[in-house]
Amino acid sequence: MIILRRLTPRSAPLREILAFLLVVFGLATGLAVGLPHAHLNVPASALLPTVAVTILTFTLFPRGTRRDLWRSFRLRRAGLRSWGWALGVPILLCGAAFGAALLVGAGHLQTIPFTGAALGTFASATAANVVIMMVLLMGEEIGWRGFLLPRVQQLTTRRRAAVLTGFAHGCFHLPLILIATTYDADGSRWIVAPVAVLTITAAGVFYAWLKDRSGSVWPAGIGHTFANLSFDWGFAVVASTTPASLAYVAGETGVATLGAVVVAAIVLLTNAKVWKADRVGDPALAGEASTVVTAER
Repeated sequence: MIILRRLTPRSAPLREILAFLLVVFGLATGLAVGLPHAHLNVPASALLPTVAVTILTFTLFPRGTRRDLWRSFRLRRAGLRSWGWALGVPILLCGAAFGAALLVGAGHLQTIPFTGAALGTFASATAANVVIMMVLLMGEEIGWRGFLLPRVQQLTTRRRAAVLTGFAHGCFHLPLILIATTYDADGSRWIVAPVAVLTITAAGVFYAWLKDRSGSVWPAGIGHTFANLSFDWGFAVVASTTPASLAYVAGETGVATLGAVVVAAIVLLTNAKVWKADRVGDPALAGEASTVVTAER
């Protein structure tokens, strides 16, 4: 008779965590090595976490459990009450970072034509960018906050899981930063690479909070989308004083951005209500535990 049996509480998520990291980092490295100078590698990289989950769906998860795996991402749940935070916090933090760049002289305001045609073009381009980025960055969030985060939470506290998942997400960008020439290309690799990893780690706390607060991956994807859009808007408004000065202060590789995001992460880690009853192997996550099919005579 065919029955469903749960793996032991720790072995199942650990195996799935290691498999996911092995596949996603292998794909990221292969992409950076194979297409080091093609700008296509940046959007393609964003889809790799979901590609990794898809590969694991058909290799690690047996028939009968695959649909439950994808249901665990809660893609049918919008998480509307967290959308305001997902939209506003990235704009606020990125705006503060670019404001700091102006204050220290790392950048200066560009001339922006405030005409009806220019505003119309900006609005249409922004709408298109939101759609495109949502598709791409949900490709990341299904992997990091949808698949990986709940499994790390089964092994440690949700606060630590938020940081660890964010760190893995940050390191995922290293092949593009260190091997390719199309991503975070301004400035010394010795500076921008660690700052980018730390910034994404801290941002991962915010994305994890959105996911846990809403019970859905969508707010995390929205927050991630508007973080990237805010960087684009900042670089459109503020020009770098020297070729790399703005990159060192604002944007994903800037110390002002890092400082702002770290402060936000600390506030969430110490005060977030959703993590007040934080504990290892939270029973609330039991529904997201893996199942395997075994044969019993």
